[in-house]
Amino acid sequence: MRYCDLKNSLMRMKNSKLLLSPLLFLVLSGCDGSFIFSDVRKVTIAMDTPDLLEKPWFSVTYRSHKCQRTRRDGDFKKHYEDDSSVTTYEPERENNSNIYSVTVPVEKGWYCDWKLSNVEFKLKYKKGSKILEGIDDTIFERITFVFDEHYPRATNGRNEPQPGRNKIINEEFYPRKKENHLVGNLVTLSFTGRKNFYAYRLDNDIERVIFRPVIHVNEVVTWIDPLTWGHGEQIKLVYPDGSVELGEAEPDFERLQKIRRERQQTSN
Repeated sequence: MRYCDLKNSLMRMKNSKLLLSPLLFLVLSGCDGSFIFSDVRKVTIAMDTPDLLEKPWFSVTYRSHKCQRTRRDGDFKKHYEDDSSVTTYEPERENNSNIYSVTVPVEKGWYCDWKLSNVEFKLKYKKGSKILEGIDDTIFERITFVFDEHYPRATNGRNEPQPGRNKIINEEFYPRKKENHLVGNLVTLSFTGRKNFYAYRLDNDIERVIFRPVIHVNEVVTWIDPLTWGHGEQIKLVYPDGSVELGEAEPDFERLQKIRRERQQTSN
């Protein structure tokens, strides 16, 4: 009997209220050929979600050193690497709060001895948000929690594991508006923050981690490309206070922080 057929048979027996072996009570199973025992250690991944963002969906990756897969490089040479299994989960809302979370096992076991590798989710502007007025398209920001040595290919470098069983990770972001005059006058909105990539290496004994983004919605930085590339025209960055930088493609995060604090002091 195939694995998933066994699972379905057990569930039908449960629904019929038949007396089952302890297997049903000890095991929760997945169709990747893994068995998850009820006493296995779990970790809760959560995001404290601002109103202008969509709730996150969590993409959970397990890897197996025991089960290898093959790939070929440009010279058609065969290489072996850890196999992976990916499942995407819709989170649950915690007690009518803005926190959305999912709880997953650290190990899934079975023949391949699957172990939690990373969890990815995205910061995405919510459709219908006031900030999207006049915006043609949005660009998400990817967040990755790393539980082993398999870092994302795009990263700022490898960090030391963040200690603690219960962790809150705070990050500040500013809306970044981009006016693409050379590409059909397309206007997009993304995020800019203190770094380009957000990957966090978590300690092995982590039990709960919350990502808490703060979006400074009233402090928009605008990237404007020239109408043409002739006549010495340059890219312009317009900061929230109206100041302009020419020729710079990336906003200065510390400058944005300084502008926001000064504006707050003035308003107070």
